[in-house]
Amino acid sequence: MGRPKGGAAASSSSKKPKAKPKQRGGVDFKKYKHKVGRKLPPPKNTTNTEIKSKMIVLPEQSMASERAGMAVNKRGLTLRELLQQTVHYNAKVRRAALNGIKDLVVKHPEELKLHKVAMIEKLQERICDTDKVVRESLYNILQSLIFPSLKEDNAISTRSTLSLLMANVLNGMTNLSMDIQLMAFRFLELVVLNFPSSFPRYAEQAFNNFVAVLSNDRIHLQDKSKLNSVLTGLGHCLSLVVRATENDDASNRLAHNLSLRELLKLTLDEDNPESRAFSTFDVLTKLQNLIQILINSVEVSASELCAKPANDAQSSEALLSALHCLDLICRTFIHEAKKPQMEFGRSQTQFGPDWLNSSVLVYLKKLWGVKRLFHEKGDDRFFIFNLKIAEIFLCLSSWMDNTVLPAEELCQFVSSLLAKAKVLRNKDLMETHLSPLIAFIPGLISNAGDDSKGYLLEAFTDAFGGSKVDCKLMLPYLDAVRDMLHPEKSGTWFAENDSGLSEYHNAWIYELPGILLQSVDKAPAVTKVVLELLLRIGQYIPTIECINLRSFIQLFGTKSSSGMVELGPFVNLPSDCQELAISCLYYFSNLLPDIIEPLVCCCLSDKLEHHILFRIVEILQSTYRAGNLQITEQLSFLSSLMARFNVHRGMSCTQEDARKVSNLNTFKALNHLILTSLSEMGDGSLVLELMWNNLSNEIAQKPSSHNMNGLFRIIVTLDAATNKLMNEDVIKLLAGYLVDAALDLSKNIEVGFQPDKTRLFQYFTNPCIIIFEQNDKVLCRILEMLKSFASGDDHMFSSASNLDYPRELSQRVCVVTTVLFFLCNDRRLHTNLSLGKTVIKSILHYIRHLLDSNVPDVTYGQKQKLKCAFEQLKTKALQLNCWDRSELEGLSNTT
Repeated sequence: MGRPKGGAAASSSSKKPKAKPKQRGGVDFKKYKHKVGRKLPPPKNTTNTEIKSKMIVLPEQSMASERAGMAVNKRGLTLRELLQQTVHYNAKVRRAALNGIKDLVVKHPEELKLHKVAMIEKLQERICDTDKVVRESLYNILQSLIFPSLKEDNAISTRSTLSLLMANVLNGMTNLSMDIQLMAFRFLELVVLNFPSSFPRYAEQAFNNFVAVLSNDRIHLQDKSKLNSVLTGLGHCLSLVVRATENDDASNRLAHNLSLRELLKLTLDEDNPESRAFSTFDVLTKLQNLIQILINSVEVSASELCAKPANDAQSSEALLSALHCLDLICRTFIHEAKKPQMEFGRSQTQFGPDWLNSSVLVYLKKLWGVKRLFHEKGDDRFFIFNLKIAEIFLCLSSWMDNTVLPAEELCQFVSSLLAKAKVLRNKDLMETHLSPLIAFIPGLISNAGDDSKGYLLEAFTDAFGGSKVDCKLMLPYLDAVRDMLHPEKSGTWFAENDSGLSEYHNAWIYELPGILLQSVDKAPAVTKVVLELLLRIGQYIPTIECINLRSFIQLFGTKSSSGMVELGPFVNLPSDCQELAISCLYYFSNLLPDIIEPLVCCCLSDKLEHHILFRIVEILQSTYRAGNLQITEQLSFLSSLMARFNVHRGMSCTQEDARKVSNLNTFKALNHLILTSLSEMGDGSLVLELMWNNLSNEIAQKPSSHNMNGLFRIIVTLDAATNKLMNEDVIKLLAGYLVDAALDLSKNIEVGFQPDKTRLFQYFTNPCIIIFEQNDKVLCRILEMLKSFASGDDHMFSSASNLDYPRELSQRVCVVTTVLFFLCNDRRLHTNLSLGKTVIKSILHYIRHLLDSNVPDVTYGQKQKLKCAFEQLKTKALQLNCWDRSELEGLSNTT
């Protein structure tokens, strides 16, 4: 039976696919769903490859036996192993190797001495290391260990080593990495500081690299400390050039190892036949390029600093370094401009004065605008920048004309800086940077017109007068004053009869004595400079008004209201300063009347060396001969010196002075010098007439035996026969002087006469013998006084001495006998003594009376002394024929 067509169609379209039959039995692999990030477990059929074993301990390691006695660091590594590790691919290993080398060298310094060359050859590769810590560690090792040891070697042994090092330094300066470049400049600075002679060979290459790195804008945009590092290195290199140019004459080449020719020329080296010579022209061309770069850098840095509200120390330091480099370059160009000769086959006229005005000064005029920018700020840090800018322009001032920079404008600028310096808060910074500027002021004044230098002189004088003596600026100020007072020494010339300058001379000179007195305690270095300046003033300005130097007297002493003189600081000065001070006396003769008395006190001080004492006498005597010192003042000085000089006789002096060294020879030398000076003054009798009052006053003060001897020697030298000796007071003092000398002799003599003591007694009596030879009346009066003294009547000697005379008659007789014995022993007095034979007889009769009588005060021992004295005097009297033989025998029998 058939179906309809429509139904068949419907049934076929509704038919569904058959479902898959379910699997029966076990499953081979189970599928797991894992979370993201979880570690898959190992398959169950994984083979375990782990091996477990015990450590094998050997009784002795072979490496340890090889290291026995070798120098190793804390990690037990030798120098060779550490050097090998410095080239390891791992930066940490290289760092550890460098630290190990430092540790080993500190522990074993001999390793450095033996292997320093090998160390440098290996370590120099690390200059261009990619790791910053490695480069810093190498820098520290070179700075603190290797270079100090390398400097002990001679230049020949270090030349090849430094050549390898400098090759890597120059390579690092052109590295693509900015950090490596900047570090290479630090290495260059380190080499230049320790080995300046290594720089000439690489001067042109080094300046090429400086130009390249400073032209790179990246270094200006990065940390300013990196820029300052490059500028500091450039400053050291330029300093070598400047130092060489300033000492490029033949007289200074031996004192400095480098000259300009040596610095800028690479001589042929036996070890380097490919070496070539560089000319001054090549290096100066590089420096000219540096000027433009540095000025641009200063302009940018100045704008940035002025825009910042707070102080940026690193930017300020970089700006100051750039200005310093500009100053050094300008100094180099000025030196070359002074040498138009041919050098190295090229003409140096290219770098002459015209080139300075047309090239260098054109660039530097941009600094004038920067100066105005700083001046408006008024801050201390900007003031320091202006000081450096002023120093640059002052260095070039003698080469500039008014079309480039008017002298009046420059003088005003410098004057404002001097005025600002007085109120600056940071004194140390000001003193450091103002000092070079002061040195240029004399040259600026000499080149400036009268209408533009007035306010500069006023500002300088005000700043000089307000400067403290212990300030660092005092020496530069004094040098500037010296150059303007004595321009012939500095080479700075001023117009003759310059009224604009001469009116300030007195103001500067007026300040000098005050500075001198303050500097003795506060600034000893200033003392010598001021004294040298005062001496030159006296030598070259004879018309100077000494009233401006009135306080110079206080250097030697001051007189109080009571009349006492207080010593000044002169006696405490070094001997070279004392020499300068007393040399000034010759030229400041108008001050001498008030200096004489303080000067005498200085001469009498135990602190003064004897050669300075003699020098003072010579200077005053020369001043007298030149007609600049009155004869009365010179005589007063000499007599006071003779009368008051304190003589120490070593162990024989008082207990108070027992520790003092004997200066008797000094006094004798002074005695001779004084007597020589008096002999040169003319007629002796007239000179004695002029100084008699001084002598008599000094004798009346009863000085010591040595001083009295000196005063009597003055009388003997000038006029031993003078009638002024007949003065009763003088005769008393003369008799007392002889008694004092005899007493001093008797204290040291028990039996007989000791040669050394008798020579001293003869030294004391010698001037008296000369007086007695010339004046018999004085001798007779002295004999009468001696007779009175022997008999116990000593009222005549009350003012003759400070000594206490003995009361025992026997001692008095022995003293008188001693005096008579020495007088009779001198043949020159025999004639005059015979005139006083009556007195001598009276003395003998008095001694005989003491021996014959039973005076209770005369003991047996004293009688023995009297008998000895009697026999001695009787023998001498017999030689003088004072009486006949029969009378002598009568005296003997009675005795």
